[in-house]
Amino acid sequence: MKKFLIVLIAVALAATLFVSCESLARGALEGAVGAAAGGVPAAGSAAAASSSVAAVDFQSADILCGDGVGSMFDSPWGVARVLTPASTASKNQAEVLWVNNGAKEWVNYVITSRKATKADMVVGAPVFVNTYIGESTKSDADTYRKGSWWLRTVTSADNLFKGLVEANGDFFTVDFCRVPIDPVK
Repeated sequence: MKKFLIVLIAVALAATLFVSCESLARGALEGAVGAAAGGVPAAGSAAAASSSVAAVDFQSADILCGDGVGSMFDSPWGVARVLTPASTASKNQAEVLWVNNGAKEWVNYVITSRKATKADMVVGAPVFVNTYIGESTKSDADTYRKGSWWLRTVTSADNLFKGLVEANGDFFTVDFCRVPIDPVK
């Protein structure tokens, strides 16, 4: 009786796994076929998820770090994870592990940020922009996390209705911008 019960459970698990895999494959195939035909990927498909703005974000331990010696606005920024927080013993530098290449480095600037909204786009406000994405309407998670970031100032919000903000004279898609939570110096 015990063996029969174990076999029955194994068969039920296998059937559940088969149905789940089949529905995932069907969704991915429908999205790929729709995109190849010039259409919009089906909601819930793998193709739709890869181009979704909501799917593109930092991971929980990711933080923006600048390694420059000038001001925050002159420094290139990248996504990293803090290994050693800044302290007086480390001359206010933090040791980080860069997401883009796995290298360890001591940096001058560490700042928390969040995804920007249109309401954040006020002339004169600081904003982080990803120069790899620019004003593109699509990005994948790797480009979003591994690209170069720059701290800029919003110079115009006239094109917010298009989802674009002007920062230091260049246009960027608001959905792929970030705003600092910590004070900017």
